[in-house]
Amino acid sequence: MAEPSPRQLLYAMVAAGFHVVVGVLVIGSVPLAPTWWTVTMAMVWILVAGILAMRWRHTGLVLAVSLGGFIAWTVGAAVLLA
Repeated sequence: MAEPSPRQLLYAMVAAGFHVVVGVLVIGSVPLAPTWWTVTMAMVWILVAGILAMRWRHTGLVLAVSLGGFIAWTVGAAVLLA
């Protein structure tokens, strides 16, 4: 398998950063959000982390899914906490 390009590494690091941010937000929202929301988001987050770790070279997919997770958490938390 060929060495990853610098662009692939950069995208993978940006996607990992978004994924870590979502993890921190899920954990940080424990006292605010309903328990079912926190548990569901945590399970989805772990599942997505496993899938993305295996497919990290597919940079467009990884970045889109990571950004999607951030948007899903933000919209869901805004609706639940409003």
